[in-house]
Amino acid sequence: MAWQTNQNILIQGIHTSLAQYYCPRMAAYGTKIIGGVSAGGGGQTIGELPIFDLVMEATEKAGPITTSLIFVDPFEVLDASLEAIAAGIKQLIIVSAGVPPLDMVRLLYEAQREQVQILGPGSSGLVVPGQLWLGTGFVNHFQPGDVAILSRFSSLSQEVAIFLNQVGLGQSFVVDVGNSDLPGSNFAQWLQYLDQDPATKAIALLGRHGSQEEIDLIPLLRDKIKTPVVTYLCGSHAPIHRSCHDASTIIASQLSYCISDIYTPTEMHSAFKQEKLAFARTPKELPLLLKKALQPPKTRTRRTRPPEATPIGD
Repeated sequence: MAWQTNQNILIQGIHTSLAQYYCPRMAAYGTKIIGGVSAGGGGQTIGELPIFDLVMEATEKAGPITTSLIFVDPFEVLDASLEAIAAGIKQLIIVSAGVPPLDMVRLLYEAQREQVQILGPGSSGLVVPGQLWLGTGFVNHFQPGDVAILSRFSSLSQEVAIFLNQVGLGQSFVVDVGNSDLPGSNFAQWLQYLDQDPATKAIALLGRHGSQEEIDLIPLLRDKIKTPVVTYLCGSHAPIHRSCHDASTIIASQLSYCISDIYTPTEMHSAFKQEKLAFARTPKELPLLLKKALQPPKTRTRRTRPPEATPIGD
């Protein structure tokens, strides 16, 4: 996975209220947004941003585009994404949640064929504190530093950032993969990306209890990821058989009879501890464990045996 963070950003669905709320805020943060796309709105402007009817028109007039943020209706996400891919855009952040599963299947096939990276659906995006904000949520809690936050939940990322800031641990990268059962990119891909990021010295991994994906990460964390990772899994106090997904995902899973393996909090904790992987039981434990992980390994000094005393006389 190779995610480019240079700032040539397009907004698809710029006419939506969510996009109009966050666009000026992203721009004020320093994100370079070159314009937006809204069918029938070409030639107009929102603030200082030009609006185009088509993505291809935007690329022709504004130049190469690194990333497109997609705010359109969930049932329009597939068309908007395919239009962006056809225009040569290689990174998509899908803010819209509730994209139909079959639409995601087709989109993921096209993205793999065209080597396009996707974050989402239902993602609040990503933040490089002090440099770049792509998405929604609130970024005033994020401060520059060397700890990356990789999460499924935007609000949890903000809470953890507050705890980290209190002990002087800023953030190098904050990314929300979303809570979809068919994500464009997953924890494993982002862990490998962050492991190669020179600005990241440690990673806070924020998942959920009962998830098969988090269990499947254990061999990767143990054998492949060199950067220290501390894991926290939320939902330990929720009933075991209660899903932590959003309502639309729960209904879709029930209709399709998609039942995933469920692990108790004790089983999840034991699985990580058995492999001696850093695991926090509460968000407040994360700063302590991350500080410990960032400390250089202690070097053992070899103690020399004192010379034996020479007897004086008999």
